[in-house]
Amino acid sequence: MSRIPEETIQQVIAATDIVALVGRSVKLRKAGTNFVGLCPFHNEKSPSFNVSPSRNTYHCFGCGAGGTAIRFVMEHDGLSFVEAVKRLADAAGIRIEEEVWDANAEAEAKHRSLLLRAHREIAEWYHQLLMKHQIAAPARAYLKSRGITSAVAKNWQMGYAPGISAFYREWAAKARIPESVLIEAGLYKQSPEDSGRRGAYPHFRDRLMFPIRNEHGDVIAFSGRLIAPKENTGKYVNSPETPLFSKSKVLFGFDRSRSAISKAGEAIVCEGQIDMIMVYEAGFKNVVAGQGTAFTELHAKLLKRVCNEIVLCYDSDNAGYGAAEKAFKILSPIGLTVKVASLPPGEDPDSLLRKQGNEALQTVLGNATDFLEYQIRRLRSSAKSDSMVERVRMAEQVASAISIFSGVAQRITAVNKVAKLLEISEAQLSAMVERAARENKKGASDQQRPAGNVADEAKKLLASQHKTALHLCQMALNDAEVMYWLREAEFEDLLREVPGTELLALLVHSRHDPLDETSQLAFMAGLDRAHEAAFAQLQAGPRLPGGPKDAQLALYTLEVARLQNLIQSLQSKLRQPGLPEEETAQIQMKLVELNSLRKECLDRTKPTPE
Repeated sequence: MSRIPEETIQQVIAATDIVALVGRSVKLRKAGTNFVGLCPFHNEKSPSFNVSPSRNTYHCFGCGAGGTAIRFVMEHDGLSFVEAVKRLADAAGIRIEEEVWDANAEAEAKHRSLLLRAHREIAEWYHQLLMKHQIAAPARAYLKSRGITSAVAKNWQMGYAPGISAFYREWAAKARIPESVLIEAGLYKQSPEDSGRRGAYPHFRDRLMFPIRNEHGDVIAFSGRLIAPKENTGKYVNSPETPLFSKSKVLFGFDRSRSAISKAGEAIVCEGQIDMIMVYEAGFKNVVAGQGTAFTELHAKLLKRVCNEIVLCYDSDNAGYGAAEKAFKILSPIGLTVKVASLPPGEDPDSLLRKQGNEALQTVLGNATDFLEYQIRRLRSSAKSDSMVERVRMAEQVASAISIFSGVAQRITAVNKVAKLLEISEAQLSAMVERAARENKKGASDQQRPAGNVADEAKKLLASQHKTALHLCQMALNDAEVMYWLREAEFEDLLREVPGTELLALLVHSRHDPLDETSQLAFMAGLDRAHEAAFAQLQAGPRLPGGPKDAQLALYTLEVARLQNLIQSLQSKLRQPGLPEEETAQIQMKLVELNSLRKECLDRTKPTPE
């Protein structure tokens, strides 16, 4: 039976901006950290339809409809699960390759774990070489020259990749990681047949190493920087594309800065790893960096889930301006406000911090201007004169940027502002914007189609569940520690024998990563629509306090219910006429045992005195 790989489903969900998706057919307004509007699945006058960009889900408190972006497309457009995934994947530029689900799935998961272990262990080896080995003395000297302390190097697990292959062979032998795995992980390269070199060789040699991590902190790749310039050799080398790593999808430092970005509602974006690290260490925690490549739409969507404003903190040279212009064209169309922090000539964030300190960077960031104003200032600085001809030429370039804005009010405001700055008529500039918009026009709007009775099905499903089991589901959905604890706990008898624990069993037996939101959403998206809507309702409810201890108390409550069911069953059997005396005695003994266990569980459910 063919299926879409779970990893691909996760990529599709992560790459889809659910606010933009829903916003094409539902008029949404900001309400705190979420968006609200009139539900497209039932008639209502007051908005009860809620879209959460942080969770990447929707939920209607009126009819109960809810789920992921995939579920919305299924219900709204009447598509099957596979059709919905393919439509969203196509929009995100993600290639779908259906696979056959068989017994090899477990082996594939184990292989992925081996790739992660290879990265984890070599990252630690690189780090130990940098911190302690004589061979890394030049690397330590370089860090000192850049003002990077050993504490910072330790905090970011910086490392040193030796230039001597024998070092690698010794490490690989101790780590017991096959050469084929190291090649697939991008840590080794296979020698071309005509190169004269035998076998595989290290991808990174004689470089300062920066581990690249996914959203929940696993090392999945590296960026290596030359310590001393070498002719015909790039300053930076990144890991190649691997099953773990795609540079167009990962932002350096996002695993650490995500919370601060969400809290600030703003992300500072730097060009390189050292800039990002030093800005972060200076106290500006809401910062990320690219991977030595142009900003991508997937990067933009990653940030859109946690903030609404971007401050580009690039170098002040022409290359920095070009990078900022490209980033604006990616970031702005998905609804992100783009500002540019203008650094002093010849400075980057790291050098500014070293020379002038935190206050100087704080001033630069505080004076960040919106991209259009920044663009005009740059154009004027290179203009030959301030004649009308020059101003019209500049207006045509800025009009192309304005045409990217999707909101009518946003365009009108931008036209008004730019027209005043360039001293040209609004009508003239508007005509330029319209012309640029026609040249870039894309696509057509989707047609709306009402959903079925998914909300009723979800409500019936939730009503059939044991309240304590639902309580555990909510705790596990919102707390990865509880989810991990439940998976380790032994309560299969309870799940089999207590009615109303079906949703809990489905959740506990799932294979999703509770630390990865997209993995959790992919698990939900793969369920039937009633189950997904039910989980979405649980997830949309208030976050319940408690950890594994509270989960243990809840399991005791369910165990009381299980024992009570057994007791009632035996008592009913005991009342049957003509029951043999020996069997009666056995039942009575069993009842004594079960009542004792029930009392013990009841005692455990009571709060422990402080």
